[in-house]
Amino acid sequence: MKKLTFYLGLLALSSLAIPASWGQPADEEFEGDRVGHDMRDVIPRHEIPGAPILTVAQALEAFQVQKGFVVEPVVSEPDVFNPVAMAFDASGRMWVAEMTTYMPDVHGSGEMKPDGNIALLEDTDGDGAVDRRTVLLDNVLLPRTVAVVDGGIFYADHESLYFAEVLEADGQVRLGRHDVVDPTYASGGNVEHKPNTMLYGIDGWYYNAKSDRRYRVLPLGAEVPAGAEEIYRNTDWKVVRAGTDYRGQWGLSMDDYGRLYHNGNSSPIHGEYLLPGALLKNPGYWPDMPAHPIGDNFVFPARINPGVNRGYLEGTLVADGPDRGKLVSFTAASGSLVYRGSNFPAAYYGMGLTPEPAANLVSARRIIEANGELRGEALFPGQELLASTDERFRPVNLYNAPDGTVYILDMYHGIIQHRDFLTRYLADQIRDRELDHGNNTMGRVYRLRWAENRAAPVPDLDALDSASLVPYLAHANAWQRDTARRLLVERQASSVANAIRALMAGSDHSVALVNALWTLHGLGAVDIDTVRRYMRDADHHVAMAAAAVGEALPASDHAAYHQSLRAMANAGYPRALQAAVSVAAIDGGADVSRLVLDAHIDRPYTREAVVSGLGDDAAAFVEAIGGAYPDPVFMDMLDRLGENRQQASNRDRLSPAGQRRYDRGQALYAGQGACAGCHGPHGNGMPGLGPTFWDSGWVYDRDRLVRVLLHGLAGPIWVGQDFWNTAAVMPGYATNDAISDEDLAAMATYIRNSWGNAMDSGDAVTESDIEKVRAQTQGRVEPFRATDFE
Repeated sequence: MKKLTFYLGLLALSSLAIPASWGQPADEEFEGDRVGHDMRDVIPRHEIPGAPILTVAQALEAFQVQKGFVVEPVVSEPDVFNPVAMAFDASGRMWVAEMTTYMPDVHGSGEMKPDGNIALLEDTDGDGAVDRRTVLLDNVLLPRTVAVVDGGIFYADHESLYFAEVLEADGQVRLGRHDVVDPTYASGGNVEHKPNTMLYGIDGWYYNAKSDRRYRVLPLGAEVPAGAEEIYRNTDWKVVRAGTDYRGQWGLSMDDYGRLYHNGNSSPIHGEYLLPGALLKNPGYWPDMPAHPIGDNFVFPARINPGVNRGYLEGTLVADGPDRGKLVSFTAASGSLVYRGSNFPAAYYGMGLTPEPAANLVSARRIIEANGELRGEALFPGQELLASTDERFRPVNLYNAPDGTVYILDMYHGIIQHRDFLTRYLADQIRDRELDHGNNTMGRVYRLRWAENRAAPVPDLDALDSASLVPYLAHANAWQRDTARRLLVERQASSVANAIRALMAGSDHSVALVNALWTLHGLGAVDIDTVRRYMRDADHHVAMAAAAVGEALPASDHAAYHQSLRAMANAGYPRALQAAVSVAAIDGGADVSRLVLDAHIDRPYTREAVVSGLGDDAAAFVEAIGGAYPDPVFMDMLDRLGENRQQASNRDRLSPAGQRRYDRGQALYAGQGACAGCHGPHGNGMPGLGPTFWDSGWVYDRDRLVRVLLHGLAGPIWVGQDFWNTAAVMPGYATNDAISDEDLAAMATYIRNSWGNAMDSGDAVTESDIEKVRAQTQGRVEPFRATDFE
C-alpha cells in the first residue's frame, strides 16, 4: 500500500499574502476565462481574511452552530484524506471514497493519477472516534461512489462501477474478487458532472445522481424485471440495470416513504412528490419526474466569499452593508440529506440539509408536504445551521449515522472548482491565500449532535440472525430501519415474513409500517390480505405504500386488488393518485383511471399519473371514453403516446452535411461542450441549473441562440410559462479555444433538431452563421440578459 503524508508546513505561513503574479506566467490561461470579462477584485485583497490550514481543534473553534447543537470530530488526517462519499456497513463501520488527486493546484496537475483510496474506518472501542484505518484499494482514479452490498462494496471511479469483495479473518480485512459491474457507469463528461451515489432505495434499487440508471441485486435464479437487463453476475448474485428518471448533480437522499431528494449546484435540496418510477409505468410515455424546490437558494455565510469562480460578476456577492463580500446564493450545493435520525429533538426530524462548500456552511430547511407538492422554508431565517470562518472547510456530503446523529464529510480542500471551469480571477484568489497548498493530504469527518443527547451505541446488525433483525424495521433511527430491511432482502429471509406481519399488526407507526411493507416486497412475500388491510390505513403514506407494493401481487389476486384500487380512487387525493399509478399492474383497470381523472383532473400529477397507469390499456381506455375526453391537455397526452420525445430527432430532414453537423453536435452536447450537465441529457432541463430546450423560444430564434452560445446568458428568463432565475450563469464559448465556430454550429444544429424540435432543413446552422453573429457582437464582455432581446 502507498503511504500518504499530510501537510503541516504551511501553518507558519498562514498570514502571508503572496502576489498573484508570483510563479504565474503573464499568458497563463484558464478554461473559465471569458475575453472582456472585467475580473476585478470586488473586495480589496487586504480586506480578505487569510485561509491557513487549521488543526482540528482550531477548526472546531471556527464553527458557528445553532444553539443546542454541537460539532465533534469523528476522524481526521492521517486517518482520512479528502473524503467525498461514504457508506456505513451493517456493523456501523465507514467505507469512504477518498478523492486524493482532485485539483492539487489551479491546473489540476497530476489529477488523473490512479491514486485514490477506498478505505474502511472503524471505531473499535466505541468512544465515537475512529481508531483504525484499513485501505482496501489504493489505486482508484478519482473515486466518487461507495455503497454496501452483500459480501462487499460497490464503488465507482472516473469511468466504471465495480464490485469489491471484502474478506475478513482474524480481525483483518482484505480484497477478494474484484470485478467491473458496469464499465459505462460514469463514462464521459467532466469530473463535476458524472454519476454518483448508489443510494439503496426503499424498493431495493440503487439510485444515482446525475444519472438515469438504477441497479438492483437479485438472486441468481430470479426473473429479470421488465425493462431491465442483466449486466453482471458472480457466484452469489447478479446485478440488473434499468432506466429511471434523470435527477440531481451530487448526492441523493431519501425520506421515510422512499421519495428521493437531490440538488443542483446552484439550488439546494429538491424533493420528488411521487415514488421513483411512478410516471414510467406506460411503455409509450416518457415524462419527467418534477422535483420541487425546498425553500429558496439564499445563503448566509460566516465569512466573506470572494473565492468563488465568478465572484466578480454583479449579484454574486453582497455589494454593501455588514454582509458585504458574502455569497448571495448557492453556487456549489452538494450532497443533501433528509434528517431521519434519533438524536435531534422531534422538531428537526425530516428537515432538509444541504452543504455549500463554496460558502463553508450547512443549510437547513423545513420540508413541508402539501397535496401534490413539496415545498420548504428556512429553519433559521437569515442564518445557517452550521457555518465556518475556515475557508478550507468543504462539506461535500451528509449522512444519517448509526448513532442517530449526522456525519459531515469535509474534503478540507482549498480548491473545489475544477480546472475545466476555473477562471483567472479564482486562480488569483487561490494563490493569494495559498489555497493551492496541502490539498490532497487533509480531510475530516464531523458529527453534528444535539448537545443534551448522547450519541447512541452502534449495534452490529450484521451479527444478528434474521428473526432478530425484524424489530429493527421499526427502530427510531433510520439507519437501523434501512439496514435491517437491506439485510433481510439480501438474505431473502422469507422465513420471517410472518414475524414482519406480526410487527405491523402491533404497530400504529406509519414509518414502521411503510418500511415493513417494502421489506415484504423485497422478500417476494407480498400478500393480498396485508395489501388490502393497509390500503385502508388512516395514514395516506401507509395506504399509498400498500398500493405500491401490491403491484407485485400475482395475477390470481388481481381481481381483489382491482376492487381495492377502485375504493382507493374514491378515497380522495392523494390516495387516488397512487391508485391511478398502481393500476398499471393489472389488466382491465381503466375504470380506476377514469374515476381518478374525473375527480382530480385539476390536481397536480393527475393527468400524468393516469397516463402512466394506463400502461398497455391506453387503447381500451380511449375506446371506453368514446375516443374523446373533455380535457384537451389530457387528450394531447394520449395522442402523443408512443412518441419518445427524449429520442425524437429531425436529423432525417437535414442534408448530408447537416446530418454530419448534427452528429458532431450530439457528441459535443454530451461531451466537451458540457451542455448536458445543466440542461439534461435529453434537453429537458434540470431544476436549479438550466432550462428546457423543448419548445423554447430561445432555441427557435436562430440568431438569439447563436448569441447566447457565444456570450452566455444570465437569468432571470421566461421559457414558455416557466420562470427561471437560478444563480447559475451560462458561460459563452466565444473565447473558448477548445470550441470552434464549426463546433458551435454543430451544437446549435443538434439543439434545434432534437427532442421534438424540428426547426431546420438542408444544411441547418452553419459556420458562417456563427461567424456573422460573432462579428456583430464583437466587444461583448458580459453574458446576455433577457432584457437585451426585448
